[in-house]
Amino acid sequence: MPEDPTTLDIQDQQFTDEVRLSTGAPQVSRHQVSSGYWYDSRTAHPSAIDLLNLLREYRDAERDMRQRTQDSMRMGETDLVALRFLVRKRASGVVVRQRDLGAALKISAPAVTALVDRLVRDGYVQRVPHPDDRRSVAIEILAETDREIRETLSSMHSTMLEAAERLTDTERAGAAKFLQGLIRSVRESH
Repeated sequence: MPEDPTTLDIQDQQFTDEVRLSTGAPQVSRHQVSSGYWYDSRTAHPSAIDLLNLLREYRDAERDMRQRTQDSMRMGETDLVALRFLVRKRASGVVVRQRDLGAALKISAPAVTALVDRLVRDGYVQRVPHPDDRRSVAIEILAETDREIRETLSSMHSTMLEAAERLTDTERAGAAKFLQGLIRSVRESH
């Protein structure tokens, strides 16, 4: 059973407070925590803790956006991730088998079968003969589904791209270094 998001926020805040204590970073007032501002936003140079808090805020905003997208398309997270994968593969000219989809989503053969059955039933994809292997079946996203996903996500992607383009080359390099370091630390953690 998934944890209550409120519990996770409290645990995240407790962890952040522990990091602040261990690093000597200043404590924050209850007002700052309850208002969502855990640092003085007027400072030009956010601390490492500030960056991690901003990343948490971004994760929350992205999670909310995904939920709105799922609600508007009336589907679950796995279904949406599968369709986004199929859109990307279609755009690059790659024919996707059911097992490819399962490997990409890291789900079992029975789970991917149930997923594809559901997407076929709901009219998002179709099973077609694989063009290079007569023994295989390919999963093909329908043109209308492709269009709907692109329309749903394109304005968000455009806004994100604009935010990245507003950065200087030096700022983008710093952001990339920060994100690459986070990716490494998460992949290397237990």
